Amino acid sequence: MNTESSYKKDLSYTAVPGSNGTMYHIMCEDILADDVFVSDDHKTIIYIVYEPPGMTQPFSGGTLDLYRFYRFLKSRCFEDCRADLPEILEAMGLSDNNPWEFVKKTHGVTYEDHFWIKFNDEKITWKEVNPRGRI
Repeated sequence: MNTESSYKKDLSYTAVPGSNGTMYHIMCEDILADDVFVSDDHKTIIYIVYEPPGMTQPFSGGTLDLYRFYRFLKSRCFEDCRADLPEILEAMGLSDNNPWEFVKKTHGVTYEDHFWIKFNDEKITWKEVNPRGRI
């Protein structure tokens, strides 16, 4: 697996030439904390850090591999043992609790923290996805 990490403020970074995949903009409210590119074959992950370790950084420690990123996405999903999970997934148009697809529908928002995921073509803000603002 190819893994790269760097600290930079180059917000023009959007893709990896010659690779198809998904760019995940990891947000803390309206602060861009990290960009994570994962190739479609899950063999390449590129991690760009914008925020230093602290409250606005979900991946402190300087390294991010595919397993750690998958666990982050999985933590943004409903529990697999939840009794009403089949009904929730059906309402969302999903056939299983696949973290890669789940976060595309929910932006990975949870009530417990302020992290969420924005994708390249979106112009949304924390105010629009914040579950606390809708209650």
